[in-house]
Amino acid sequence: MARVSNVTNDAPQDGICLVGNAPTTGNEAARIDAMKRVVRFNNAHGFGDVNGSRVTDLFLVNCGGQMREWLDDPAFATRKPMRETRRILLPIHPDKDERIAPPLSAAERADPDGANHADEARMRFSAAGKEVIVVDEAVFLAACAVIGHPRIERAMPAPSTGLIALIWALSTFDEPIDVFGFGFDGWQGHRWAMERAFFHAKENEGRVRIHPPVSPV
Repeated sequence: MARVSNVTNDAPQDGICLVGNAPTTGNEAARIDAMKRVVRFNNAHGFGDVNGSRVTDLFLVNCGGQMREWLDDPAFATRKPMRETRRILLPIHPDKDERIAPPLSAAERADPDGANHADEARMRFSAAGKEVIVVDEAVFLAACAVIGHPRIERAMPAPSTGLIALIWALSTFDEPIDVFGFGFDGWQGHRWAMERAFFHAKENEGRVRIHPPVSPV
């Protein structure tokens, strides 16, 4: 995947940041809004308040009930993050299901908890004037490897949208990624300890700068 080193838009300063959904310990709005690219995901906790009002790239998880809920909500496209973002990224490529052996049955593919809504989401959000990208399958596979699954398996834990977004950002931009609002806690279907270790490893490599809140190592 080609990296982007000279992306221009209306932001006054350089920098790439990834903004998570954990409550912040202070007002980070000015620092976040000064960034060249601001990557957020899902319901974008704190948007318009302590986490700033700028978003250039919005990740929306496209598998399961959460995306189904968004697609069924006529008002979803009018939410502030949706109005402000230029680009929507769908993090779970449908081709990942073809890697499962034996192949998924028709019933498994139709299961609301695992259904991939990429095609419908792409049509819906494109019609709303957004650039919509289904993230390369390699990014999802890399996220799976971080949580201990080098190959996709049935009933495996799910990599979080935030982890997928970070791996995408690391493979897309040359400069370090500033990370705000990550507490590595929440839904029990994610392997938070392994994800936190990956973020800190990238921080030690100089690829990531983590800002509070962060769970202790």
